[in-house]
Amino acid sequence: MRKLFTTFQVLALLLMAGAVTAQVRQITPDSARAMALAGEIVLIDIREPDEWAETGLPDVALTAAMRSADFIETLLNIRDQNPDIPLALICQSGNRSSYMTGELHKAGLTNVIDVVEGMSGSRVGPGWAMRGLPMRRYNAPIHVAILTTQP
Repeated sequence: MRKLFTTFQVLALLLMAGAVTAQVRQITPDSARAMALAGEIVLIDIREPDEWAETGLPDVALTAAMRSADFIETLLNIRDQNPDIPLALICQSGNRSSYMTGELHKAGLTNVIDVVEGMSGSRVGPGWAMRGLPMRRYNAPIHVAILTTQP
């Protein structure tokens, strides 16, 4: 009986997680770049500094390391510069950005978008780098069209 109850709990959690994910908007890397350049989103790379240093970043992305103690504070500081513009999160393969956009949505920050595929691709698609989208070195200036500043 206990095993059956646990199975139902797991299924319920998966269904609830799916409901939240279904409410989170998703875009491709191509769309993310075009929208960032148009001022329609603020793109944020949520990977870790060692990943940024190893692979570079999207040329239009700010940074906020997801595992950093000041992650939420950084996101809020970025959002406060343009409160009506959605934040779009990108990571390596789309797993962390999907998880984090869902968690932020559940916490009430609903103006967030998941960039599927991530930087290196996933089963959903090839990703930012394989699509040949412009990159920048870690600590190099962001694209001049991006007016939101790194906190």
